[in-house]
Amino acid sequence: MMKFSPIRHQQGFTLIELMVVVVIVSVVTSISILSLSGGDQRKLTAQQNQFKAWLSLVRDQSTFDRKLYLVVPDEKGLTAHVYYQNSWKKSPNVEFLAWKSGVTVQWSVDDVFAQKQQLPEAGWMFWPTGEVLEGDVSFAIGGDKFTAPKKENIAKVLWNDILQFDIETGQALDEAR
Repeated sequence: MMKFSPIRHQQGFTLIELMVVVVIVSVVTSISILSLSGGDQRKLTAQQNQFKAWLSLVRDQSTFDRKLYLVVPDEKGLTAHVYYQNSWKKSPNVEFLAWKSGVTVQWSVDDVFAQKQQLPEAGWMFWPTGEVLEGDVSFAIGGDKFTAPKKENIAKVLWNDILQFDIETGQALDEAR
């Protein structure tokens, strides 16, 4: 008679099975990191485009209404004010523009001009003739106060008195310094 020996059940995983799992996890992680890194650049470009379109809207609204407009930047975004009946009021025709989350913003405004013109806050002026006060705004993603780890995650938008835009990227900003 034949005796049957009990079959041993394997406990744990073989080395090959573990290696396959490690390779699969590595590939999935690499793909997700690559797809996320492009998101910063898209967010930066979207913020720039939204900003430029919004300034153009304010210029057009100023021309259409035949009134002075003032754009005031702050940590949350941009507010448009209109000069109406000898005082500055928030514009009912131009909505607040909020900065996108994760975007750090810096700007330069002419404080001397604001004092001379007795503006309620420093900002950029828009005249009914279509002219604007020159200015610049810098956007950064991936760092605090423009210490972004990658220079392509920094951009500066400049404009002249007729609202023609120029954009400098992180590399161009380094060369200008």
